[in-house]
Amino acid sequence: MRPLMVMGVLVILVTVAVSSAQAKGGGSSPAQLTQAGWSCFLPPPFNPKVHCAPPGQLEGVVAGTAAHATFLVFDTDDVTADSAAFVGTERLIRGDLYHGQPCPTDPPSYTYSSLYDKFQWDYYICHTFDSPW
Repeated sequence: MRPLMVMGVLVILVTVAVSSAQAKGGGSSPAQLTQAGWSCFLPPPFNPKVHCAPPGQLEGVVAGTAAHATFLVFDTDDVTADSAAFVGTERLIRGDLYHGQPCPTDPPSYTYSSLYDKFQWDYYICHTFDSPW
């Protein structure tokens, strides 16, 4: 239960930070986040939207050591974009911590999706937008 609470707090903090940045200066972009030390990447062609992870989170997911992570998603395929619409967040939870929790923010299935088939990462993902899969 505690990991879910921590993940919820992290999602709220990231959402507030992005909303504040958008209100102040037109929003964050992949270029701005990369400059601030974030890892921005473009997933394989099935999802042509740039994803950005706070410092250390992408590395932790790739290594399988992160209990959870939150990625920001932008409506661009350019990881160096200075301007891109913010699509939403992706919340990841490591496989050993996932126990069938619902994902009330990911239409149309409202369930977490496994990342294993696509990335060989033992994580489940919940989107705050209508995901492409």
